[in-house]
Amino acid sequence: MKTFTLALSLSAALLPTAAGAQQFQAGADIFTGTGTSDRYVGRGGTVQPSNRALGSVADGGFDTFDNFGYFNGTLGGLTLNRQVELLSGNTYRFFDSFTNTGSATIMTTVSFFGNLGSDGDELVGYDGGGLMVSCESDGAGACIDDAVLALVSGNTGSGRQAITRNFYNAAFDLTVGAGQTVSLLNYAFLARDIDGPLASDVALATRRGLSLVARPDVAGLSKAQLATVANFSAASMVPEPASWALMIVGIGGIGAGLRRPTTRVRVAA
Repeated sequence: MKTFTLALSLSAALLPTAAGAQQFQAGADIFTGTGTSDRYVGRGGTVQPSNRALGSVADGGFDTFDNFGYFNGTLGGLTLNRQVELLSGNTYRFFDSFTNTGSATIMTTVSFFGNLGSDGDELVGYDGGGLMVSCESDGAGACIDDAVLALVSGNTGSGRQAITRNFYNAAFDLTVGAGQTVSLLNYAFLARDIDGPLASDVALATRRGLSLVARPDVAGLSKAQLATVANFSAASMVPEPASWALMIVGIGGIGAGLRRPTTRVRVAA
């Protein structure tokens, strides 16, 4: 693995730039057990005879992954349920819940794992605070082919991230009481111009990654789910202002509907 120092105004000598850059669309490549989709909800683990992990991302587009986003090794006696989704804007979200069905507290380390599609050294451009930004190396210090990745493991310092050659790992120490559930949120954002990875893609991945660290995208997750999350602070897991605005409009619409006389409603034959 090679590490380089990255500034958001990355020099054109490192990566090409282009006017009017257009982002590619990440693929609906989440493995469901019988095929791929943009969403998976269900148990964790692998399916035989394919030996593929449920809820993992097969490719993502432009060979960015060679199977990414599953828990490698044992879970120390915990059961795993997953909700994995491709959100808008090329962001894969992994919501994983670990439940202790036994009668004693379980303390264990779980490893969120991914095989990157680079098949060689990765360039790591940002590493700290729950975010790693990386891309496939051409061997001479430039990004090529695969999408640039922003990999987010939380904002509480609980995730220990590492990339070794083309393998990503985020380790978490869990303490789960009898009958309790603890959940982890992980994100993978893909940035790539349709004509190839550009300097602007590295900057975009870094900005998006930092944004997810500060305020994770939790749209569609329930309060009960969010209450179990261990690797993001509760204060950061609040709806975006736009979401609040939509909720207010919706509540107003409901109130207006309740005020309307129902005796005037007619149904056409």
